[in-house]
Amino acid sequence: MEIGVVLPVYNQKPHYIDECIQSLESQNFRDFQIIIVIDGANQETVQAVYEATKMLTIPYEIILRNENKGIAYSLNQGFSQLNDCRFLTWVSSDNRHYPNFLQTLYEQLVNASKETVLVYSLFNLIDQNGINRDNDEIRRNKMVNFMSQNKEDILQQNFIGASFLFKQSAFVKAGGYDSMFEKVEDYEFWIRLLRIGEIKFIPHFLMEYRLNGEHSYTTITPREDIKIKSTAASNYHRLKQGDTPKVTVMISFYNERKFIRQAIGSVLNQTFKDFQLILIDDGSTDNPWEEIFKYNDSRIIPLKIENGGKARALNIGLAFALGEYILELDGDDWLEHDTLQTMVEEMSKQPDDVGLCYGNRKKWIQRRYSAVPGPIYKGMNYKNKYEVLTEMKTHCPRLYRKSALNHIGGWPISKAEDFKIMLKLADHYKFYWIDKMLYNQRRHKNNITLLQQKENEQQIKEMIEEVLKEWGDIYKPEFIEKNGLIEKVNLSKNNNR
Repeated sequence: MEIGVVLPVYNQKPHYIDECIQSLESQNFRDFQIIIVIDGANQETVQAVYEATKMLTIPYEIILRNENKGIAYSLNQGFSQLNDCRFLTWVSSDNRHYPNFLQTLYEQLVNASKETVLVYSLFNLIDQNGINRDNDEIRRNKMVNFMSQNKEDILQQNFIGASFLFKQSAFVKAGGYDSMFEKVEDYEFWIRLLRIGEIKFIPHFLMEYRLNGEHSYTTITPREDIKIKSTAASNYHRLKQGDTPKVTVMISFYNERKFIRQAIGSVLNQTFKDFQLILIDDGSTDNPWEEIFKYNDSRIIPLKIENGGKARALNIGLAFALGEYILELDGDDWLEHDTLQTMVEEMSKQPDDVGLCYGNRKKWIQRRYSAVPGPIYKGMNYKNKYEVLTEMKTHCPRLYRKSALNHIGGWPISKAEDFKIMLKLADHYKFYWIDKMLYNQRRHKNNITLLQQKENEQQIKEMIEEVLKEWGDIYKPEFIEKNGLIEKVNLSKNNNR
């Protein structure tokens, strides 16, 4: 047979299985065989598979396994029975395939260059009832733009999808699927496969991918978990390739679509190029990914997580940071073109006990259509950690030594995380000020810091009192306020010690 198809099956609705197998039986291309791997499924599913296969007129084999071992294991087991097939693919038991699915993939791969190891195509979306979703020209164009990427961009994100055919020889050379990356086994496999040869995209719809199926792993597995697993797979291979940049830039954002491209562009246009860029979408509802996916750059690591606040978002990003230094950038701000160059050069001159360096920032007031320049806020040098506390300043941009962040356990979960992390660092490390304007800070009506400033005041007071106790309870604070906001903190000896 020319093509081998593996169909792994876990618990599934019987009529989904029936539709999937019917769509394979209806293929125009007939020179293929199917290996169905029942992966510890319930009895209803097992019965549905045996009933549905009665309609098949093409060769098939059923492997019935009582123990659930996951998709990766099942795929490898299935493909091991297809050694005589030149080409391979696999399908999900809740998807449907158009009659020209295998024919088109086969013809495209046979007629492609000999270096081509994979062809893949567009796919339509259907809901749990099998009804098409959003199949219009606008969505098609978006999909074409997204899926027409260079193979090197696979480390940024998975753009291949659920409709594909690859060479048996490339599968063997890549080493098959890896159970260590369960739930994102396809993506991790593509990363290895694409190192072996070239790819070809087919801009035609050849199948239907079901969303919201009761047993679909995209339904039962939280989106955040899938995205984190994908990022872990990408980072695993970046490290194997020795891709350890000097700096990791982390942009955390929430509903900042209209500003995010300026933030990203200011990083990608840096004079210093040895960086990775982690984009952490903290549960935005304004669809910023339409803007983000316009950038195809393997240095970008996108993360979409559930909304949990800036500190949590940054800590998730920190787990995937490969750089020696970490630079933090808000999604509505932007860097000067030489920010990384300046900060890396200066930080590299500092001893290891300097855990943080920062520069000066320029404030911009966002009007309706443009940002109006405001004053420049300078950083400062500190004599000791108590001065960091009493001055109550946060500085931008902040370049951290990653080892220092790991030492203190990352960002504290606090509404005033910028100030709290400076206090935590000040207890262990020195700071270094670069007297140069390196950061542009936008102020607009949706700034979280402005909306929550008064609410944060009590928390800041409690934080300062807590930190002083942690530092030996030598001083007690006196809060100097103006218009209901803390302007400064004075310290006096704690006579109650």
